Amino acid sequence: QDELDQTLDEFKSQFGDKPSEGRPRRTDLTVLVAHNDDPTDQMFVFFPEEPKVGIKTIKMYCQRMQEENITRAIIVVQMGMTPSAKQ
Repeated sequence: QDELDQTLDEFKSQFGDKPSEGRPRRTDLTVLVAHNDDPTDQMFVFFPEEPKVGIKTIKMYCQRMQEENITRAIIVVQMGMTPSAKQ
């Protein structure tokens, strides 16, 4: 909830405001969200650094999800995914 209540200035202070300089880094924006009515119903939102996401990144996300017992995720890509990553 704290992230939702942040002002723009607070966000810039925490993460930076120069994406071209890597501030914020996309990986810093990864978030685990929980449903308001059921806090055990959780989902990751990932922001991969690479413009076109490959199988290595997908496997890394799947491993993290398994470790934390999370079954759903959103991956915010810049240009898309490689054909092998889509499978």
